[in-house]
Amino acid sequence: MIKFLILILGLVFAGTPYNQKKVLVLSDNPAVYVSHSQFFNLLSKTYRVDYKNIQSNTFNLQLFGEWQYDHLVLFSTTNDLKVSTQELLDFYDSGRNILLLGSTDQSKYFRKFLNSFGLDMHEYGTSVIDYFNNIKGNHNIVTTTNVNILKVDKPVVHQGAGLAMTPYETFQVYGLVRGSETAFSGSNLSHNIIYVGATQGRNNARFVATGSWEILSDEYLNNSNLGNFELTQEIIRWGFGQSKILKAENLIHRRLDSDDIKPYNYRLREDCYFSIDIFEWDYQKDQWIPYVSTDNDVILEFVMLDPYYRVPLKKGQGAKYELSFKIPDVYGVFQFKINYLKPGYTFLKIAEKITVRPFRHDEYGRYLVQAYPYYFSSFGTMAGFVVFLIAFLLNK
Repeated sequence: MIKFLILILGLVFAGTPYNQKKVLVLSDNPAVYVSHSQFFNLLSKTYRVDYKNIQSNTFNLQLFGEWQYDHLVLFSTTNDLKVSTQELLDFYDSGRNILLLGSTDQSKYFRKFLNSFGLDMHEYGTSVIDYFNNIKGNHNIVTTTNVNILKVDKPVVHQGAGLAMTPYETFQVYGLVRGSETAFSGSNLSHNIIYVGATQGRNNARFVATGSWEILSDEYLNNSNLGNFELTQEIIRWGFGQSKILKAENLIHRRLDSDDIKPYNYRLREDCYFSIDIFEWDYQKDQWIPYVSTDNDVILEFVMLDPYYRVPLKKGQGAKYELSFKIPDVYGVFQFKINYLKPGYTFLKIAEKITVRPFRHDEYGRYLVQAYPYYFSSFGTMAGFVVFLIAFLLNK
């Protein structure tokens, strides 16, 4: 009876919110819980949310060596966080995600923290201005349709400071929402203005930063003509690891004429078959679905010190990507390697080591085409000797 009750309690608690991932929200302004109620409602639908004051000492990111939260939301202010920036970076390095809502007057603490992710806030007191793309002629409330990676179909409104890359954009740091061509902020022109920036670490942890709080406020989220509500949903999904998540499995390589999977070695110039299954997480269906690359950019490298082959894999049935090729005429230790670094998606790094051996003595052909000149010279020498011998013996 006791075991049965324990089982029932376990099933009940497994379906409660206590089974969800935890988000810590830090702010020193209680008004944000009213002005950003839509944002917090979206958060609480998927996560357990704890709200703490930035100046509070009543929370611990880490306790007894265990991280207490899976994600972190920071509302930057003129005050410094009680937690050191190094502890925040350790939180990120552990594979957890951070969302930073910036402001033009945020403290040096938050500016320095932002710099750690390849992003920089514009000068103190500046705000983005756009005389052509704005709301009701107010050039400080600007609009843009320049959204990357995230799926937003309507114009996005931004009010506040802009961000910039430091020093340049890479495959790990990029602008999710950029300013229009007519936007500027102080000495920063449109191509340097970012409203929402992001960084994805090599451990696939994600960091998202906005130039202002207002971009996620109820004032713009409640306007059905704007894309800020869609943007907020996308930021939560992407930033907290619900969308554009890839995984690879079922790596297979074999000789083309054999069913022996993953042999220890291959011979020079053998025909080889390689395949791998790549899946993408579908947060709507709550399951893994086959990943479809529209750019033909899943590249297989066959590497010793340098790649001997670097060729795109062909899309097969379902989640399969496959390729047949001939082993090069070089023996040594090689690797099948995939280093898939598509912006916005989690990185796939796969390597499988194999050995390429030379021909054994009994695997060579009886007569080699390359040796025909030597064959002819040998038989020619013998024929010449016979002719000379006959001529010598018959010569009186």
